[in-house]
Amino acid sequence: MSEEARIAALPLWHGHPVIEPVAAGRTNRNFIVHDQGRRYFARVGAEIPLHGISRAAERRCAMLAAETGIAPTIVYAAGGIMVTDYVEGETMSIASARTPERLAQIAAALQRLHAIPVQGDLPDFCPVAASHRYLMQLSDAELPITRHRVEACLAHLPSFPPYCLIHGDLILVDWEYAGNGAAATDLAMVISNFELDAAEAQSLLRLYGPVDHAAIETMRVAAIVREALWCLMQARIGGMTGDLQDYSVVCLQRLERVLP
Repeated sequence: MSEEARIAALPLWHGHPVIEPVAAGRTNRNFIVHDQGRRYFARVGAEIPLHGISRAAERRCAMLAAETGIAPTIVYAAGGIMVTDYVEGETMSIASARTPERLAQIAAALQRLHAIPVQGDLPDFCPVAASHRYLMQLSDAELPITRHRVEACLAHLPSFPPYCLIHGDLILVDWEYAGNGAAATDLAMVISNFELDAAEAQSLLRLYGPVDHAAIETMRVAAIVREALWCLMQARIGGMTGDLQDYSVVCLQRLERVLP
């Protein structure tokens, strides 16, 4: 049965749903569902152990975020399918995310997310640990940068104990990598992935509130390493499809700049 057919067969719809594929999505498939004047967003994905993705954990994090008001309401979640209310929005670009208004919105959303305490039924997310895990699984042939340079960088990066719920993947849309962690991880990912300059980063952190600046710098480097290694692992899992080739180039260039 196709993914569209699986969605159409769900006991949610009041009529005959019209299912529209969404191009974005590297580790899942996404759809907009139209049903008698209402729109929904549907995601279909499987467990991906190489990335540490658990759909049960994703569902739990999405529910916690929805209860806090920073994610859409979940109307169905089972069997690798999650359906939520549809929320109008636009994909943030590097340029649009760096405006004062958008930085304020990001800071406010992260404040609310990080107010959720550690959950005993969720895994931890740490970019340092994730980087070590990826590096152990990737062969030398898959690494365009010598292994010892990455290992030397990671050797100087401590892990921080988890104390709140974090998103772990830049934008608060999907929750595949979310779990217990340190708030510095999310802040560092915003700074590194949106390429905030020093002034913009300081603005984000002022808006967010008291933070450990040394921890954020450590996590910034860790986030860059993790994102580059994630690209290499994803190429193994699904091939260089969609925009992964271009994104990998960007991530590997960032990695080159932070390695010793």
